[in-house]
Amino acid sequence: MKHKEKLICCSVLIAVVINIVLPMIATPFATKEEAGPPNGAHHLSFKGQIMHMLVHHGHVPVSSSLIVAIIVGISVCLGSNCVK
Repeated sequence: MKHKEKLICCSVLIAVVINIVLPMIATPFATKEEAGPPNGAHHLSFKGQIMHMLVHHGHVPVSSSLIVAIIVGISVCLGSNCVK
């Protein structure tokens, strides 16, 4: 496997692990309003929106990890091409 491919794979794996572990750590600190905003997440403060998204990622770890993996994979691939 080439260096670039290893970098992409490692970056994706680390991002997915972070995407799974970070909500586990943050969710206990979310308020009831942050976990389930009655008026929609757009009415929360910036911190509240971040906490809401972390709680949400904890509820849908497979789909959110897939999205994170795609974003990180494309980013690292394009980024490594930019520095050539």
